[in-house]
Amino acid sequence: MFKNYVDDEQFNLQINRFINDELADNQIVKKDIEEIVPQLKDAESWYTAWYTKATQREEDEEWSIASTYYQASEFYLSSDDPRNQVVYDKYRENFYKGYKDFAYESYEVPYENSYLPVVKLITPGATKNLLFFAGFDSYMEEMVKMASYMKGINYNIYVFDGPGQGTALRNGIKLIHNWEKPISVILDFFDIKRASAVGVSLGGYLVMRAAAFEKRLDKVVAFDIFYSFMDALRIRLPYDKMTQLEQLLENNKKDVINHQFETVMEVNLDLNWKINKGMENTGAKTPFDLLKSFQKYNIKPILPLINQDVLLLAGENDQYVPSTRLPEIADGLINAGQVKKVLFDKASGGDQHCQAGRRELGFEEIKNFLD
Repeated sequence: MFKNYVDDEQFNLQINRFINDELADNQIVKKDIEEIVPQLKDAESWYTAWYTKATQREEDEEWSIASTYYQASEFYLSSDDPRNQVVYDKYRENFYKGYKDFAYESYEVPYENSYLPVVKLITPGATKNLLFFAGFDSYMEEMVKMASYMKGINYNIYVFDGPGQGTALRNGIKLIHNWEKPISVILDFFDIKRASAVGVSLGGYLVMRAAAFEKRLDKVVAFDIFYSFMDALRIRLPYDKMTQLEQLLENNKKDVINHQFETVMEVNLDLNWKINKGMENTGAKTPFDLLKSFQKYNIKPILPLINQDVLLLAGENDQYVPSTRLPEIADGLINAGQVKKVLFDKASGGDQHCQAGRRELGFEEIKNFLD
């Protein structure tokens, strides 16, 4: 169940995200959280608290716990912070030391001048294929861990870092909106003729975009829905402020927008992280350039091009996507096959972004849909 650990909404979401799946009832983690939470005041204290515990758990050979703490500690570190790569490497090293859910194979799929890392999770005797990927800030190892909810289904699961994600980003491959490109490359590499796909968080947009143009995908899951990047701002800003921002963007008022965002970013940790992470992911140099690139991520124009079966999941209190987008997206899928939409309310415990706190609710719907 989603828990409120601190007053900061973003801190709460991330704590739940990192520990609430397989570690929520772990007694070591429960004790650690009691020590970590009081220390969380800002980005630097966030890093210190999680990193200190991560090193302790690594010494204890608690690989899975250490990996989770390392990932948490890296969350607010900027890409040019020398600690960032060190912590990322520690996160992945400990993750694979502790991973036992699936037999797996690792690949480097050639892409542009580098590669996309792929982990194939093997289900003996499986006859179907599933692509599973995240969105704005997750790493494929987080998706590999999350795939434990899908053990036993008749699918081999291909988890990967796409452009702008994890190792691919660190290799210089920036985030793109036309996600059919990496999907097609991966399908070609493994000679897959038909596959289903699950996109998590921003992946809820990316998977729909891919389905619109890559017809080897037969079933697609938006876990959760993601209508547009601008929604993540719209849900946080008063109506008049958002209207003003959109007008400034339309009139290309670059200096005005940059000044406004830089001023607020100095005092707003959440916005500072979102904008800086966005610029890192996309290669944008200023908040204005980032917002202009964000405008490409809009699901409305491509909905009529989707003719696959679609599962749309949404949380009533999602921090990034208004739940009112759910019927709007469903109604726009005029050429899709089966369309199923599910809204998780607060009473269910699945009302947060990607059902953080009750992740199993989302995966039960996914498994039923893929069956």
